[in-house]
Amino acid sequence: GGRRAMRLPVLRPTAASVLLSVSMMAPPPGNAPDQSSQTRNQKTFLRSASAVLWDVDGTLVDSTGLGFTATNEVLSTNSYRIIDEADYKLGCRYTTPDRFNFHVQQPPGSEEGKRLGDIFDATYVNRVSERTAGLFDGMEQLLRSLALSGHPQGVLSNACGAYVRAVVAANALDEVPGQRIALFGVVVGADEVAEAKPSGAGLLHCCEVLDAVPEASVYVGDSPTDGQAARNAGMLSIGVTWGANKKSDLVDHFDSVVTDVPALIVALRDALGDSK
Repeated sequence: GGRRAMRLPVLRPTAASVLLSVSMMAPPPGNAPDQSSQTRNQKTFLRSASAVLWDVDGTLVDSTGLGFTATNEVLSTNSYRIIDEADYKLGCRYTTPDRFNFHVQQPPGSEEGKRLGDIFDATYVNRVSERTAGLFDGMEQLLRSLALSGHPQGVLSNACGAYVRAVVAANALDEVPGQRIALFGVVVGADEVAEAKPSGAGLLHCCEVLDAVPEASVYVGDSPTDGQAARNAGMLSIGVTWGANKKSDLVDHFDSVVTDVPALIVALRDALGDSK
């Protein structure tokens, strides 16, 4: 417990001091601004460089029923035994192809998992709606509050990109010209990045797109591989327990673990330095 509690205080000042020193190097526009103006400019810079990146299933949205049902349909129609919900959640730490390899007891990377995963993607992407993959209570308000505060946001999932964008659209978080602007600056799936989680490659890609500093940014997820990916990318991490894994499965992989959205708000403020 003590080791994990020390992790954020060690990392946060380092990231904040780097960002602050860079912001202070920028020449002021026109005449030198007063102190309050300088402070506002520095805070704006710090926030724009500190992104919040999100996992999707089990973190942002409650899609267990959708994924579980579609998985068993694919398994049963291909002559495999159906699984229980606990087995489904255990497999959610993998990409879709390797989740199916896990369910049918094939080695990671096997072609059978890819074949079944392709069938699954075609099945469940078309079933995405606000009812089958809606945001967890309190999450929409948090997302919009972060956007208003100036922190860029993005989404990285181990599911396919088409599914991720369908979920974002179903919850009215995407851009519709003339109606609303996009809440996320980058939305990608495992099939659209160099390496899937637990590699940090996808998160680094997201930070690059958002022009954010990885060491000053946070990834929020519900699986051990989410926390591992954040550490591999040099990012801060927060694990949530309302998804596929309980706290005891997450504490060794995340900088902090929370059990509800109010606690997540506090953890994000702490990690991002917004509470100061």
